[in-house]
Amino acid sequence: MSDKTSTRNRILRAARKAFADKGRDGVSMSEIASEAGVQKALIYYYFPSKEDLFFEVWQYSLDELEDHVFAETGSENVYLRKLKKLLRSYISFITSRDEVRRIMERERANIASHPESTWSRVRERYLALRSKISSIIEGAKSEEKIPKDVDSEDAADLIINAMNASQGTDGLESIGEIIWRGLVSQDK
Repeated sequence: MSDKTSTRNRILRAARKAFADKGRDGVSMSEIASEAGVQKALIYYYFPSKEDLFFEVWQYSLDELEDHVFAETGSENVYLRKLKKLLRSYISFITSRDEVRRIMERERANIASHPESTWSRVRERYLALRSKISSIIEGAKSEEKIPKDVDSEDAADLIINAMNASQGTDGLESIGEIIWRGLVSQDK
């Protein structure tokens, strides 16, 4: 890893911690610079604005989430098993990456309600994740393992948002089981 990449990643890690602790609006670029051990001007070299830095943190966090979750499901060709693996790996990720969970939880309302360009980019990235989860649900519906009247996008939203609602592994596993039972047809 080059020094340039290392510095950029150090800034991203410091920003993720700060955004998780205080939210996007609650932290200054000076605080992030201090946490990263760099001059504030260096942050602006890599990220033209706080909004760009926040988007990169969001993108980096969701990429990490997707890499973890979909690595577990990629080789599975039965959609119902793929969905079960998705729920388990999502729980595993969220319980092991507290900063990502806190950022998603803290900024959920902003994603839905703020029209500014950063939030629209964040919302688009969220919708891409939702679409990937929704496609797995659609596949299970096509195999007639999930009722046809289940809205796959609403179910994907439920998975993403419910998994960020609980902090403990037991609570998350319980939520995952409730979602699983709610989605899967009992008569199949």
